[in-house]
Amino acid sequence: MKLSVVGGLAVAITVLVNNKAIKCSKVEVSDLSTGELFDARARAKEGEYLSLHELAAKTKLIDENDVQHEITYEMLRDTSSANFKKLEELDFDLQAKLKAESLESQSS
Repeated sequence: MKLSVVGGLAVAITVLVNNKAIKCSKVEVSDLSTGELFDARARAKEGEYLSLHELAAKTKLIDENDVQHEITYEMLRDTSSANFKKLEELDFDLQAKLKAESLESQSS
């Protein structure tokens, strides 16, 4: 079971689906397996930030119909600083949730 957190973005991000613009104002940030983490890092090109590739792999945009959409490195790189800060907060919340889950399973 993958843990995740859901939150709202300060500014909606638009994705193109079948040449139609869809605005997404919610996101889900989920834990990655080690393999998924390495795959995300392997996509990085020279001069790109590994942490952005990792965050893109963890993050799914959610539209008004609760359909999830991929977010790309370029979308993250070009998003507003308010959105990026929100994604960092959600990633921090996910790490706290993972730690709490780990502590809970140790006490069981």
